[in-house]
Amino acid sequence: MSATNSNAAARPRTPPPRSGSNISLDEIHRANKRRCEPHEVIEYPLLERGIRRIDCARIIRNAGLPVPPKSSCWFCPFHRPETWHDMRRNEPELFEKACQLEELLNRRRDELGKDHVWLTRFNRPLRAAIPDGVDTLPFDEWDSGCDSGWCMT
Repeated sequence: MSATNSNAAARPRTPPPRSGSNISLDEIHRANKRRCEPHEVIEYPLLERGIRRIDCARIIRNAGLPVPPKSSCWFCPFHRPETWHDMRRNEPELFEKACQLEELLNRRRDELGKDHVWLTRFNRPLRAAIPDGVDTLPFDEWDSGCDSGWCMT
């Protein structure tokens, strides 16, 4: 055995890093370990403590801090249709940015000979799927939302 190998064997094994996912109790259906890598451990601190989204707001308010709005990535393909409609109406520049990203992805996929991908489940471009000036009801019975939790929203 070489000196290098004996030094490595003498070192204590480092535990895998812990990755916290901020999924609250009201979103327990999103919690999973499907994408857990062998070198990491996924933890759900809000679930472990039985904390709901409303509890998070109360804890933040009690700390004297402003309660942030619900967050997610601006290009998240798991957005509900009403989220896209809200973005198109209230943040048109950001909606346009998402449309441009989708177009860029598909131009690159064309170069690779791959099928197109879309930021909605409607199997068409975002601009066509979320028309300007059209509103939706604040629910969608077919939408299960995101289940990955990787963006920690």
